[in-house]
Amino acid sequence: MYKRQELADDQKFEEDNHGLKFAIRPIKNFAIGRIEFPLGIIAEVNEHIDNVIIPKSDSFADGLVGQLKNDEKSAQLDFPLDDEVGKQLETVFNQIGTTYLKQGYDRDSKAEVFQCWSNHAYAGDYNPYHDHGCQTMAGLSGFLWLKVPNCIEVLDEVPTSLHDASGAIDGFTHLIWGQNSRRDVLQLHGQTEDFVKPIVGVMLVFPNWLKHQVMPFFGDGERRSMAMNWNVRDSDEELMKHMSAREKENFEKAKAEKEASS
Repeated sequence: MYKRQELADDQKFEEDNHGLKFAIRPIKNFAIGRIEFPLGIIAEVNEHIDNVIIPKSDSFADGLVGQLKNDEKSAQLDFPLDDEVGKQLETVFNQIGTTYLKQGYDRDSKAEVFQCWSNHAYAGDYNPYHDHGCQTMAGLSGFLWLKVPNCIEVLDEVPTSLHDASGAIDGFTHLIWGQNSRRDVLQLHGQTEDFVKPIVGVMLVFPNWLKHQVMPFFGDGERRSMAMNWNVRDSDEELMKHMSAREKENFEKAKAEKEASS
């Protein structure tokens, strides 16, 4: 049935295009993962932050570029993964990162989250253009939005124009993976940036090299998020996909010698 339908579709396509057989080869750049958390989980995370993370007030700011400083409650705080809530989130985040690698890159690897922190931004706070570090050759970064003030919530999810000081991207996250302009896009160059509206319960995951920044906003309320980084541990099978025959032979020999000596 399906094969017959495919043949019929091919025949119709050829008829519509004067008998020409047409194929498109998209050139993949990279993948961004988008995950939606149940609001019940978000409420539990916020409760943990309010009752444990904020009272502990262990600043993470000395290793971050975020300019969160315009309110007495502005902060970037360490979110340990060694207590009950932290361990639960660690399990979830590792599953998310590993699934992202498999579905986004068909990569036989494991993602291991190794640091996490909460961002508490208020009017005038912002996060300048930056990327994240990791401890392995490949790495992942991400963030999960936990609270969004009304002045951001009321904005359109897809900004239509910044003209006339519209404030259409106040508080948005700006992802940048190239330098193409609007003119370049009209000339069929690929899109290389995106403004993403923060939505409570939504998480983004991306390669740690992806540059990004957070626009300031101006209004009452807290823009709260969690950010995290993963190391990527490749399996032997994944590593060997990219080796020559000689490299594979040496790799397997070294592995056997290591196992014999342990």
